[in-house]
Amino acid sequence: MKKKLLLSVVLAGSLAFATGCAGNTEAEPAPSESAASTPAEAPTPDLEGVPDVVATVNGIEVTKEEFTTSYEGAFTQMSMQSQVTGQEVDQEQLKTQTLDNLIGNKLLIQEADARGIEASEEAITATTDELVASNQFTSADELFAALEEKQGIPKEEATEQIKQQVRIDALLAEEGAGAAPTEEELKALYEEAKASGAAAQGAEIPPYEEVKSQLEQQAKQQKTSEVALALVEKLREKADVVSNL
Repeated sequence: MKKKLLLSVVLAGSLAFATGCAGNTEAEPAPSESAASTPAEAPTPDLEGVPDVVATVNGIEVTKEEFTTSYEGAFTQMSMQSQVTGQEVDQEQLKTQTLDNLIGNKLLIQEADARGIEASEEAITATTDELVASNQFTSADELFAALEEKQGIPKEEATEQIKQQVRIDALLAEEGAGAAPTEEELKALYEEAKASGAAAQGAEIPPYEEVKSQLEQQAKQQKTSEVALALVEKLREKADVVSNL
């Protein structure tokens, strides 16, 4: 879980999830008659007892407001998954994971500060455009409006988060996250996918060349996750981190 959750250290990735598929206006299937007659009670995030200052990272606070925003987004995601798996969300574990991610964010941003890494307007625009496209919006204005309406994140705050994302991307690139995967690595991922497909009741996997671009994206994401995990662990060893959760 730790490697997977560290992907949410990438702030724009969190924003992408926060908007969900808000730009997709296709109608959802109507619930069955039996489901409509016995609606399941939707779980709610438990934030009771969360202190005003959830943690400090080298003297910088992780506030209750920051924690609440991140936790509610993560809880929504996990609740959607639990509807499929039937497994109840472990809120205590999720709180710990959410705080670890926020601490990781602070450490990465502080390291970007220490290295003098800045975000260019071109890079900020490019990352914003990626969010617009991945969430099926037609413009940045529509993206920011959805974030404010659905998540309570004003445009100024969202823009700042995207800026920090660009800086973290540059930091992780310095650590080797931007290296292109080798043909050998891609073919190894393909063999893993074939093995998984065979295990999943004989599901067919398209030929290697047809899925190569997807494999490249997957390999880059895995590399970014590994680099982020290693750097956060290294930074945390020498950091002054106090958790109040």
